[in-house]
This record gives sequence, structure tokens and C-alpha cells, in this order.
Amino acid sequence: MHRSPFVVRAFVGALVLSATALAQGSDDCTTAQAIAGVGSFPFNNTTATTGTQGQSNATCLFFGSTAIQRDVWFTWTSNVTDQVELATCGTTMDSKVAVYAGSGCPTTPPIVCNDDSCGLQSRLNFAAVAGNTYTIQLGTFPNAAGGVGNFTLGTIVPPPPCGTNTGPDVIVGEMIDVLNVTSSGGIDAVALGTTSCNVGTQVLQWVASTPNHPVIRQNVYKYKVVNGAGRMEQLGASWLKHAFAAVNGSLCCTCQGGGGGLGVGCSDPYGSGLNGNQPSAGPNWQVNAHTGVFPYPPASPPFVGAIARRCQMPVGSLEATSPATTARFFGEGHYVTPDDAAAGNQNNNASWREMSCSGTTEFSLAFTGPTNRAQPAIRAWAVAEAGVTLNDVQIPGDGLLVVGSKATDLGGGTWHYEYAVYNMNADRNVGSFAVPLPQAATVTNVGFHDIAYHDGDGNGNATFNGTDWVGNVQPGRVTWACTPQAFDNNANAIRWGTTYNFRFDADVAPVTGILTLGLWKPGIPNDITTTGDVPGNSSFSVLCAGDGSTTACPCGNNGDAGHGCANSVYTSGGQLVGTGNGSVSNDTVRLDALSMTGGVCVFFQGTAQQAPVIVDDGLGCVTGSIVRLETQGVAGGASVFPAPGDPTISVRGGVNPLGGTYYYQCFYRNPAPAFCPPATSNRTNGVAVTWTP
Repeated sequence: MHRSPFVVRAFVGALVLSATALAQGSDDCTTAQAIAGVGSFPFNNTTATTGTQGQSNATCLFFGSTAIQRDVWFTWTSNVTDQVELATCGTTMDSKVAVYAGSGCPTTPPIVCNDDSCGLQSRLNFAAVAGNTYTIQLGTFPNAAGGVGNFTLGTIVPPPPCGTNTGPDVIVGEMIDVLNVTSSGGIDAVALGTTSCNVGTQVLQWVASTPNHPVIRQNVYKYKVVNGAGRMEQLGASWLKHAFAAVNGSLCCTCQGGGGGLGVGCSDPYGSGLNGNQPSAGPNWQVNAHTGVFPYPPASPPFVGAIARRCQMPVGSLEATSPATTARFFGEGHYVTPDDAAAGNQNNNASWREMSCSGTTEFSLAFTGPTNRAQPAIRAWAVAEAGVTLNDVQIPGDGLLVVGSKATDLGGGTWHYEYAVYNMNADRNVGSFAVPLPQAATVTNVGFHDIAYHDGDGNGNATFNGTDWVGNVQPGRVTWACTPQAFDNNANAIRWGTTYNFRFDADVAPVTGILTLGLWKPGIPNDITTTGDVPGNSSFSVLCAGDGSTTACPCGNNGDAGHGCANSVYTSGGQLVGTGNGSVSNDTVRLDALSMTGGVCVFFQGTAQQAPVIVDDGLGCVTGSIVRLETQGVAGGASVFPAPGDPTISVRGGVNPLGGTYYYQCFYRNPAPAFCPPATSNRTNGVAVTWTP
């Protein structure tokens, strides 16, 4: 039996008597079968007919049908005053259920009704009063076959109120079931059922046939150890279910209700049959996941076959899970809606749940374990494998990225470097990825992994270009990139809801270094950085970070990991990155300063460092004998020294020909006096360079 999302209390009072235990339901509401108490009750509607009562109530509208066919009737007298759950989970019949106040044939709308909650089966809850009688109508979805089974009645402990975040706030409260379809042409597909929860403080809009409702996406991931190193890859993505109606359950919180959508604290189930409905699905490309804005009705190019518009995966990527394999699978649900995004609550809209896989040539996925709420599936990588680093990267004025990295010692002096870039909801997308390299590093087995878009999910109903990003080993770095937007608006950028992987082997052990992500759509900043495992370069190390790891920034303006303190434009903070050969006799060291404000900056060198101290809006730690290397212009938030025509750093800084460690930072102006007043200057993080002769 499907486990109830609530905590079911011990049965109150005696279980049903023998007459109740034999109940199968009456085909006529005028002679409804009487039951009482709580427990499990058998039903049999194999030969039941469809009467006229309860067949035209709009509150039970599912897929355009109000009918509950092949219905059998019960009258239930409650022995508790409490919240009660009725469920047909665990049966095989495609059920629909409604509950009415009082006994006899219904003359008013039901208190509550449900179609699909646990797969194609039903689950609902309502407030019961001890001694009161309720009429239960249990039947099938139109044209579905009847069957024999059991439904349960039990009291529940409602969860507590939510309301942590202000405004509407939708999350995936539970991943509930999987619809598996027959593969075609080497491609398999599934649809995943989801129950949404509004954990905010305002009603979430849920208006059918308008742009004011959620869209629901489903993804599948796979983790596996390959050639001695783990990798977490997205296998596929679905088109979007456009939600059309919401009921008010209490999965995540105590439902407080409210008109016009999903009430405060309320939940709403959409089974895999709903989320996988092909004709009503819309493409991903029309949705700005950061703002939640999309046109309605969605584009709807022609489609053919059972796998169309559903979450598609190569059959070759599937395998049976067992103790004999490291393969693990994960399903992800993701809601996007405008008012949730307008309230700033769009970064918790995805949840994941582990899945089992069975089969040999034709495979079937099923959920196992609990739902991990408000976490995208990329976070399962750190659950599956120790030592994984996952960093959030918030693009200024846009969405959230999560960047993962893991270096694995393969033995024999070789390390495998594995990276995953997940775009949760950034509209500007990611178009390039770069990892720094020491000058003498040898790199092999450069690789890349993406997902395949399908069925015309791209601008103008043309499927996005699936051309793989080619990895290039260059002096000082490894890079991957797709075609810029200016040349192909359907290029293979990392779009919202997708994860791409980058990998290589190197003969250098890892250190924490700077990963650079180029943003695909033009704007400011051009790129954004984070930290992760990179091939080590003993010449460079980061110091004086304004990320709160040492000294806090002066006005709570901590930046991202490895950056300086935040400024008025870049919440990540200014960043200084060192690359090149730190040899005085063969100096190719270059200092790149990024994410700065103002028109000019000053690169400077010191012979010593100190514990970080507050200097204006930032932190300073470079001391000793100070050399002003150069005043440079800032364009697009960036500057560099040496620029073409400049002397080398070792020459300009007077570095000892025998080498030694020197320290560098970059000073810049912040022209917004209201930011962190009264100071109007800031600094990047520091970089230590250990020079050799």
C-alpha cells in the first residue's frame, strides 16, 4: 500500500464489526452500505452501473470530465472529531472518490473529491465530526474498468503551519508515482507524479487557461562510478504540464485555504497521468523560470507516439539497480509560476526522490525512499558520493546556478576531474565553462555530457541544437563552449532545469580554484565564477576572501566563496584570479580582476600578508613593502594586468630573482555612495604568488 503523507494515528475505538468487514458497497445511493469506525473496507464495483447522482459537479472536474462511473455507495458514521483520510492507494483500479455531508443520495456538492493522488488511485482528507454521517461515492475514471479492492479510513495528524517565506511559495512536497511507457527507437520515457505545497503566506494563483498557474517539469538523473570515478548526469527532461485546478490538502502544512488558487498551507496532487498528459503539455523554451512568466496557450507543434513530450532517456543509459552495480537513479519535479517568482521564492521549487530501475531491454522506474523537499536533484550527487563540492551561484538580476565538482585519485599519479553545472532558473543560460590549469599539467580524456531536447522544444518550434560542446586544452585552462546566441538562438546552452557535465583526467593533484561560467545571453556580468576542485598550481593561492570565512565584511556585504566583499553591482564580490607560469626568468603570470564597479582599478603588490582588516567596503591583507603595479581601466566589470604592452609582473614589482612569495590585490571605486556608506571603495580577494627563479 502507498504510504500516507500524514502520520496515521492508532485506530480510535474498535475496528469495524463483521457486517462492516463484509461491505462491498451498494450500486444505488438510496441503499448505500453502512460502515462505521476506521480501518480497511472492501469494495467491488466490477459490475456496478453508473447512476445519475454525483455525475455533474464541477468541483470534481478532471480532464474535462465530472463523471464518477461504475460507482458504489457507502454511508460512514464517524466515531472521531478529527481530520480523516480516505484512500484507495494500493488498488489497481483507476479510481475516483467523492465524500458528501449526510446520508442518502447527494443533493449538494461534495465536501471533497479526488481522482489521481497516488498514481491513478485516489486519496483525500476532510474534517469529520463524531456522530455525523457522510456518504462516500467510489467509482472509476470514465471508461475505466471496475475492480475489487480495499479503501482505508484513518485519522491523521495534520502537519504544522508553514509560512517561513512571505508571499506565495510553491514547492514539490512529494514525488508520488511513475508512468512508464514502452520505448521507441532506442528512447525510453516516463512521467512523474508530483504533489505541490504552498508553504508561503499568500494564496498561490492557479487559474486554468491563463498565464497565472504553475507549469510542472520532470527530470531523471543517474549516478554511477565509471572508470573509477563517480559522475552525476541528467538523462532527460519532460515538456511542461500546465496546471489547471487545485484541491486543498494538507501534505506539508495545515491547510488554511483561501480562494483563487492553492490556499495557504495547502497541497495539491498531480499524478503521473496528469503530468504526463501529452496534448496539454507545453515546451520549456517559452518559460522564463526566473520570473515565472510564460505565454498562454503554449506552442503545440505536432507529436507522435507514447514517448513524445514526456521525460525521454536513451535506453542505453538505463540498467537494473542492484547491490551488484553502483548505478542509482533520481527523479526530480520542478514547479514554476509567476507569483511565486515575484515574491522571490523561486529557488526552492524543485525536489528529488531516489528511484529503482528494473528490466533488461525494456526498463521500468519506481520511486523508493523519501522525497527530498526544496532541493534540486543535483544535490543527490553529494548524497551518493563523499567529497563532492556543490556551490550556489546567484546571477545578479537573474537566476540560480549550482556548480558541483569532485576530483578522484585514480592512482599512478592521475586524477579525474568531474564537474556538473545545473541551471535551476537562470534565463541568461550558460554558454561556456573554464577550469584553470597549471602550466605543466598534462590533460587527457576530455569529455562532455548533456541532455537531448525533443519534439520541437526550441524557438520557433525547432528543437534546440544538440551539438556537443568541444573541450579545448589551452595554455592555463581547459574550456568548453557552445555557439553564441548571436549566431544561433537555438544553440545548445545550459538552459533552465538542465545539468551539463564536464570532465577530464590530469597528472596534477587538486586544489581549490576558480571555475568560470560564461553567460550565454548578453548582459552584465559577462561571466560569473565560483570555486571547486581544480588541478593544483602551487604558484597561486587565494587569501583575504570576503565570503565570511575569516573576517566579516563591514556591512554584511559578504561575497561568494573565494571573492572579495560584495559591491553595489556584483553580489558575488570583486575577484582576483592568477594564472600562468610563476617563474621570474620565464614570467607569464597574469592577474584578472573581475566583478568590479567604477571606471578604473589599481593592481598592487606586497611582500607580506596580515589577518584581513576592514578597509572601506572591503577587506585588506596585503602589507609589507607595497608596489603599485598599474592603474588600469575597468570594462564590463573586468580588468587585467599585465595588459598587452605592459611589463611583466616580476619586472614591475621588482620580484627577487631567486623567487619568494608575494601578495596581490586590486583596489577599485564603488560609485554608489548609498551602498555600505560612507565608504566608496572596495577590494578584490587577494592572491599569493610563490615565485621560482
